Amino acid sequence: MNDATENSIRQEQAESFGRLMAGFSHDMKNHLGIIRESNGLMSDLIEMSGLDENELSVERLKKAISSIEQRVIIAADMLHHLSAFAHRSDTQCSSFLVNDLITEEYTFLKRFSRLRQINVTLKLGEGLASTYNDPSLLQHVFYRMYIVCLEQLSTDHNLVIITRQKQKAVEIIFRLIGKLQPTLKEFSNNNVQAAIEKLEGVLDISADSKGQTDISLTVPSLLVE
Repeated sequence: MNDATENSIRQEQAESFGRLMAGFSHDMKNHLGIIRESNGLMSDLIEMSGLDENELSVERLKKAISSIEQRVIIAADMLHHLSAFAHRSDTQCSSFLVNDLITEEYTFLKRFSRLRQINVTLKLGEGLASTYNDPSLLQHVFYRMYIVCLEQLSTDHNLVIITRQKQKAVEIIFRLIGKLQPTLKEFSNNNVQAAIEKLEGVLDISADSKGQTDISLTVPSLLVE
């Protein structure tokens, strides 16, 4: 891999992280905005006279409290995933569980599928072996593949993300269900393929006559130096 390609991959990787963090920031602002509105509602209700005798006010207060609790739980969970996501880049190579990496990153990718109204389902295999590779680069590749997959699908179509053990490697499958729009040339026209090669991974694409396309990424465990 030449220096120009290496620099291009790193530039796109930084862009991926930037967009993921922007999406996360947007979601957090929404959650905190609802928390603030709910808190204001409670303040108004508390100031109302005869609160104990007003069943409607009591019910509204309980609803506001429940909404605040729910949003706090969501925000705390997102911050937990953000911490793990950010630490993936601490070292170039390390041992990690692919399912954990996908779960963390999907927390921030949900917004993109919501905006395009695509139904996404995770089917993560159980008991997958730990993988020794570059987790930060895999985050970047996963993001790029996810976005390309969304671009192939129309509103209300389905994307299923599957993981499974494949000998000593882990296979990540993006299963697109529905009538595809353009062909899947994006992987060969940008640096995704080069980044996959840096992971020593293998990309495979297959389709059937029923409108289902599987984009499979096999990620091996590298030898510890």
